[in-house]
Amino acid sequence: MEVDTCTSPRVNNVSTSRTSVIMDKAKALAQAGVPIISLCAGEPDFDTPTAITQGGVKAIMEGHTRYTPNGGTLQLRTAICRKLKEENEIVYSPDEVLVSNGAKQSIFQAMLAVCSPGDEVLIPAPHWVSYPDMAKLADATPVILKSLMSDNFLLNPDHLKSKLSAKSRLLILCSPSNPTGSVYPRELLTQIAKIVASHPRLLVLSDEIYEHIIYAPAMHTSFASLPDMWERTLTVNGFSKAFAMTGWRLGYLAGPKHFVTTCAKIQSQLSSCANSISQSAGESALRMGKAGGEVVATMVTAYRERRDFLLQFFKDLQGVKVSHPQGAFYLFLDLSYYYGVEAQGFGLINSSESLCCYLLDQAQ
Repeated sequence: MEVDTCTSPRVNNVSTSRTSVIMDKAKALAQAGVPIISLCAGEPDFDTPTAITQGGVKAIMEGHTRYTPNGGTLQLRTAICRKLKEENEIVYSPDEVLVSNGAKQSIFQAMLAVCSPGDEVLIPAPHWVSYPDMAKLADATPVILKSLMSDNFLLNPDHLKSKLSAKSRLLILCSPSNPTGSVYPRELLTQIAKIVASHPRLLVLSDEIYEHIIYAPAMHTSFASLPDMWERTLTVNGFSKAFAMTGWRLGYLAGPKHFVTTCAKIQSQLSSCANSISQSAGESALRMGKAGGEVVATMVTAYRERRDFLLQFFKDLQGVKVSHPQGAFYLFLDLSYYYGVEAQGFGLINSSESLCCYLLDQAQ
């Protein structure tokens, strides 16, 4: 008798992360001895700061290796509340914070918690590759809001208005942006907040994972700090990017208690608590000073120098268009000039994904 190999329609409706596909390909080539410089994952090339790693080692040596409360240790949640108050001008209590295994888990749980079948999740594009598929897994419909390079890939409020409907449930804002590096100025966020306020069902998921990687004169504004937006906003942040802790898998969500409690219920059945050692290391990170102190500032200076060098490099490259990032550590390139080219030994380049594969396979 043959085994039924059918899989869930919900999962069949989801694609594998393109970032993961290219990253796996790059790693395979590197393991085969091919000299690869992998730029596919959103990951700092700095080591985790010593003060943080020492906090992790101390936790191990002192035996903090057991389950913590589902939502995270009280010490870490209290430290997060202090950080959000002092740096972001948002006030939360520890029971309004949920610590998870990375901001990615925080975002997915938020979608599962607030979306019903048929609800719409509005996603400004260009966007992080996982947002639409997370929405699909939550039985919601992703609605992509296009933006223009001439607007530095910032969401146009009039375009947002035109896409809102009775089904609109969640607007995702990522600032500084993955993948464009664009930073939403306070004035634009205020315009968006007024639109959000006029739609009773509409919530905002504010993905602020890159908040400390920002280049003056740009300034970060937390959406929940705007008038009347605290009740509507789920703020997601974490330690991976600013503190170079991608492998530690530590993120958090802050918001109104009824939403956070629902997310915690999901987490209790999905993964339980975040890694106990990582949580201790996270406490150490938050003791390094405002915005990570001098150590993070040194990393940000390096990112800015690299950004400035690459902007000049690509400016002189034929057919390439590039926006001017004000934060994060990405350049968002328009390489469509090269689409339609038949590359010898490879084939047709007709998309960003095929161009990446060509560069990995042929342009070593």
